[in-house]
Amino acid sequence: MTQQTGAAMPARARRTQEMRSAEMRDKLLYATLDVLMEAGYGRLATQAVCERAGVSRGALLHHYPTRADLLAAAIERLLDDEIVEIRGMAASVRSGAIGLDAFVDDLWRRFSGRLFYITLEHITAARTDPDLRDVLLPIVKRFHVALDQMWTEFFAARGTADRATTTVLNLTLCLLRGMGAQTVLKPDPDYYQELLRAWKTILATLVEGRGTGGMPHLPA
Repeated sequence: MTQQTGAAMPARARRTQEMRSAEMRDKLLYATLDVLMEAGYGRLATQAVCERAGVSRGALLHHYPTRADLLAAAIERLLDDEIVEIRGMAASVRSGAIGLDAFVDDLWRRFSGRLFYITLEHITAARTDPDLRDVLLPIVKRFHVALDQMWTEFFAARGTADRATTTVLNLTLCLLRGMGAQTVLKPDPDYYQELLRAWKTILATLVEGRGTGGMPHLPA
């Protein structure tokens, strides 16, 4: 009995260390996102991240040796978290728990808040930093592939899935991103709500084929 207990202890110790490492990474990544949101990429200081996370600089360097490594991992965590939440909202629409309008409102909340502003920071930085761009490209690509798959599933549930579904998704996201960018210098909630109402009407026609006899053909 003693030998069995002793044999099991190293495995428990390894799991505990893995859990501690995962907890440490979580603290660092979410602290990085907080600092990025508050200070911007240009003032993203690793010391500020350490202070926000409550960890030593040595711990940060152990997990993320460079600033680019830290930023890439933080952006990946942000986008992964968003995909989980957006997928859950899409599932609620498919099940009838919420309507398409509520789904668009949720997307707008994301693309006019924390997700958008952090995204704006790393996109701007990547424009003039080819090394950072190379690191972020596959991460962002996975995010958009997941969105495309989710949107296709959304349309498939309505029996209208075709190549045009990706175009409709991208139209929606491009509209929301453009509106999000405009909020920086045009803080006018009524203006954006008017744009959203107009797009919801158009989107309902595209998704449900109201008055069109089905999903209209759009160039892929």
